[in-house]
Amino acid sequence: MATVYPKCFAYPVLLALLYVPTATCQSSQSPATVISSSPTSDTPDQPPTESIICGPAHVLQCLKDIGKDQAGIWTSPLRIQTRDAIWLAPFAAATAVAIHYDPQARQELGTHRGRIDTSNAISQFGATYTLVGEGGAMYAIGRFTHNDHLAETGRLGTEAVIDAILVSEVIKLAANRERPDEGNGTGGFWAHGTRSYSDSFPSGHAIESWAFARTIASEYPNKWTQIGVYSLATAISVSRVTSLRHFPSDALVGSVLGYLIGGYVVNHHAADSIDSGFSFSPLVNVSTHTFGASITVRPGEIQPETKRFISYLRR
Repeated sequence: MATVYPKCFAYPVLLALLYVPTATCQSSQSPATVISSSPTSDTPDQPPTESIICGPAHVLQCLKDIGKDQAGIWTSPLRIQTRDAIWLAPFAAATAVAIHYDPQARQELGTHRGRIDTSNAISQFGATYTLVGEGGAMYAIGRFTHNDHLAETGRLGTEAVIDAILVSEVIKLAANRERPDEGNGTGGFWAHGTRSYSDSFPSGHAIESWAFARTIASEYPNKWTQIGVYSLATAISVSRVTSLRHFPSDALVGSVLGYLIGGYVVNHHAADSIDSGFSFSPLVNVSTHTFGASITVRPGEIQPETKRFISYLRR
């Protein structure tokens, strides 16, 4: 496997290591402010602190969030664990096999103008301007209708798309792979050295659409929403191959990395901004030499998994 385009094969494997164990969450906070969960039992009259959330009024915070995302993504190989081999090994093998058979797949597809036109039309749903526009529309509608969850989904979706763009552009520069309609049609990596630049690997439409789809599916974890968004992302990825704009391996790697990037953004947001629904504050009375604890439960902020666990304990 290492003998098949060894330099290029390292890039999807490296980026795939950004995987974060899935912890689907559903945000219900306002996109403008998030109440800190820090205990305030000592000063009950002190107003809760507020953290700045990315938005039109806080563009600098948006840039900081994306910068943190990129730092986490590109340093992810430092956090690789043995259990990651369960999914990383099959992904690496599938990528190697796909790259090997890419030229054959391109030849068997042939050139059919009707199929190419239809594929190009489908792929427009995964264009950058389409996805960013959808994310922006979701955010605007959510703010206008006071639907904080919809606004948050739009913001996270847009952030995931931007992260996906940055990641894909770096890999494209490093891989410099010819598209199916360039050169001899075999998808050579650095086929002409530094004299020319091509950007086939990975598919930008695939990585962006899957990042966006993963965000929506995580924020709205119901069967029909997930089937809908993932089916559309799959159709977009396939259309990039059938339109002869990308090879199968380009779409495969783009789809997997997009899915992982979307999950990273959602999980990163959950770690920073989602309240667990519980507050625990130790209480100590020096004069009476007693101690205890104050526990506050906010049912509306408890995540679904925790609610199911509490229901189980009550049986």
